[in-house]
Amino acid sequence: MHDLYGHWARVYDYFYPDRTKEVGFWARVAGPYGRRVLDLMCGTAEVSLGLARHGYRVLGVDLSAAMLNVAAGRLAAAADYPARDLSLAQGNACAIPIPSGSFDFALVGGNGSFNHLPDDLALASLHELHRVLRPGGGLGMELVNPYLLKEIYPERTFGPFRPTPPGVWVEKTSANRYDGQAGLFHIDQRTRYEIDGHSGEFQETFALHVWQPGKVRELMEVAGFREIRFHGDYSLEPFERWSSDLLVVAETPG
Repeated sequence: MHDLYGHWARVYDYFYPDRTKEVGFWARVAGPYGRRVLDLMCGTAEVSLGLARHGYRVLGVDLSAAMLNVAAGRLAAAADYPARDLSLAQGNACAIPIPSGSFDFALVGGNGSFNHLPDDLALASLHELHRVLRPGGGLGMELVNPYLLKEIYPERTFGPFRPTPPGVWVEKTSANRYDGQAGLFHIDQRTRYEIDGHSGEFQETFALHVWQPGKVRELMEVAGFREIRFHGDYSLEPFERWSSDLLVVAETPG
């Protein structure tokens, strides 16, 4: 199976140099539910490690071996004691390799990672998330705001970024096309980089499945979730058409 993040793993973190607000948001939202947290589609596990440093016992799960390799390197380099409360596992979102009822809270962040799944797989994954949560557990998801995916920017360039340490240059250009009728956001993305004297480029073409809030609610209710709330940003403001994100928080019946 093609690993969409096989190339991306090397440069991914440079496009998200500071995830402090994201970590703080999930730490705050997870708090009322308990300390056992699943970070599904954890990627390079920067958020997972941040949550461990907030006092949570975290399992980061991702399908991409390349992203998990970066995550493992991050974990190995973390010398602080809280890092011991983070573990990693490779797994499919539709068949999470965890016993039922293992977690108090689960999150699916990653700036819309869940939008890679079509409706049937999204529903299967939601059933799995419901299964691994305890009764009365919580779920949080960060999805793409469907109202912002208009062809205002048919082509966008991100970068170049020059974070610390020096010697890094990364840039990506995305050609975008939104098919509102099909609910698909098509992306043809070209990335170039130079890291410590090693340069390269790669291209990926993929589509994000975009759901209106009503459809998200329908999928979550079919999977058994209740108390579904929508927020527009990390300050927990109510969701509206021009919100930066579509953040969803829900619960399993107690």
